[in-house]
Amino acid sequence: MGIVVQKYGGSSVADAAGIKRVAQRVVATKEQGHDVVVAVSAMGDTTDELIDLANKVSPDATAHAREFDMLLTSGERQSMALLAMAINDVANERGLAYEARSFTGSQAGLITDAQHGRAKILSITPERIQSAIGDGAIAIVAGFQGVSRDTKDITTLGRGGTDTTAVALAVALEADVCEIYTDVDGVFTADPRIVPTARKLGQVAFEEMLELAASGAKVLHLRSVEFARRHNLPIHVRSSFSTLNGTVVKGSIDAVSPQRIQQPSEDAGMEAPIVASIAYDRSQAKITVVDAPDEVGAAAKVFDIVAGVGINVDMVVQDASAAATERTDITFTLPRDDVERAVKALELARHEVGFERVIAVPRMGKVSLIGAGLRTQPKKIADFFSAIAMAGVNIQMISTSEVRISVVVADEEVDRAVQAAAEKFSDVEVEKVSYGTEVDGDVPEIVGIAHDRSEAKITLVGVTDEPGEAARVFDTLAEAGINIDMIVQNVSAEETRRTDISFTLPRTDVKLARAALGEIQSEIGFADPITDTQIGKVSIVGEGMRTHPGITSRFFAALAAEGVFIRMVSTSEIRVSVLVSTDDLDRAVRATHRAFGLDSDVEAIVYGGTGR
Repeated sequence: MGIVVQKYGGSSVADAAGIKRVAQRVVATKEQGHDVVVAVSAMGDTTDELIDLANKVSPDATAHAREFDMLLTSGERQSMALLAMAINDVANERGLAYEARSFTGSQAGLITDAQHGRAKILSITPERIQSAIGDGAIAIVAGFQGVSRDTKDITTLGRGGTDTTAVALAVALEADVCEIYTDVDGVFTADPRIVPTARKLGQVAFEEMLELAASGAKVLHLRSVEFARRHNLPIHVRSSFSTLNGTVVKGSIDAVSPQRIQQPSEDAGMEAPIVASIAYDRSQAKITVVDAPDEVGAAAKVFDIVAGVGINVDMVVQDASAAATERTDITFTLPRDDVERAVKALELARHEVGFERVIAVPRMGKVSLIGAGLRTQPKKIADFFSAIAMAGVNIQMISTSEVRISVVVADEEVDRAVQAAAEKFSDVEVEKVSYGTEVDGDVPEIVGIAHDRSEAKITLVGVTDEPGEAARVFDTLAEAGINIDMIVQNVSAEETRRTDISFTLPRTDVKLARAALGEIQSEIGFADPITDTQIGKVSIVGEGMRTHPGITSRFFAALAAEGVFIRMVSTSEIRVSVLVSTDDLDRAVRATHRAFGLDSDVEAIVYGGTGR
């Protein structure tokens, strides 16, 4: 049989009993005839305890980046040694003629860049692991860590890094599968801690798992899913507390299959973002519902009207209103041939909904950058925007997902935008796509509801609406190493030609982002950034959304029925995300789960916290 790589999180090895239980499972896998490599996290809350200790010793512990990484990696080294001891005891008790050998990340050959706290894996040279396997031993590797290629310093991969360690090892060793053992039985339709009736999924496609992970599902780290998708490596998510089959993550529902994604060069590194293609679509139109009430249920009414006449909606952007007006604009794209019907339906309901007017632009185009690792590599997003700006093309709408960055531009500017992007990202395919108006015969499948409490929103008010301004903003953030999630750019006011740009980012990066933006504020001319840290993100994920009217309106209606106020909207091909108040987050998740019929008749078994 082949190689199996297993990862055990902190909750699985939280104490001596847990370590012994994991040892029994590892030995059982070996007895089945597999070669076994294990990546292990720190025990229980060890990492948090080390962070607390560092903060007591130094008021700004993270400023000592090298030493901070050195400290944090000690937790995984404890786990690897203890697990190796436990496995050797089990083997001896059973009279088995093999041993376990533990290795740090550097000993295992994980070579990274020099970014302390969020290092990327450049390469893996697993000779010592392969030697151990050749000797019949079980290799235990400390997760979450590596060694920088240039400085030879110990580095950490960031929270969730042991998932990435395991998948990277599985790729380097050409393993058959990577098994991620955690404290839940697999990937659920929602967090069972919030929705006890959430259902376990037997299988999830890579793209769906990417969107779920990026939208807050903690069972798998985003970077590990990107890695697995790129190399078409199946991941089996299972519980270390039971023997139940878990969830298999594999396959592809996106237009870009793993086979089409070229692997990065050795210099670029194993986690380098890959651009597979540039797609463009001339079949779109844009509608803006101007000055709608910024209140619970308003967006649901708008999209219920559109769905009621059988029209599919693609990109949707809505940001919170200015506090003084409590009014907002809702903008969306749709098939060009459906504009007249949509406008007529909306105008008939104008007084009922309470908006001022409808603005329709019947000839728009969408240009998309498609690939792998785009979310966690902000420089690629900035490069895409910059290329379009250099061509003198003004971006009117922005949509982001884990495998695609899309912009809406004027129809007459599509060719220039595509050419500029193709020149920036050479050696990629350029393909024409069409939105179309056909609804396929399949029933749309919402695989799950994800949520995230770790983000914040920054709004830049009064950005000049001309080519290059958005690019300058996101290039500045990329240079600071900040990953951006949702992006909303409002339609500019005709009289001022200024727009607002809102985006979400990790809450821990707010201070860094505000400092970076302060350096360009006077040049671009926006007001002081408005920061909102009391937000939560709720996302529905699944295929078939674009070709089935009513998915978005059902989502919004479920939130409205619970009295949940939508503060921002962003969409992709297989995801719709909204920002809500943190106080409303749990209710929003439960209401959405019910609305899409995802509840199970049986409550899920929930274990402890998640491990790194």
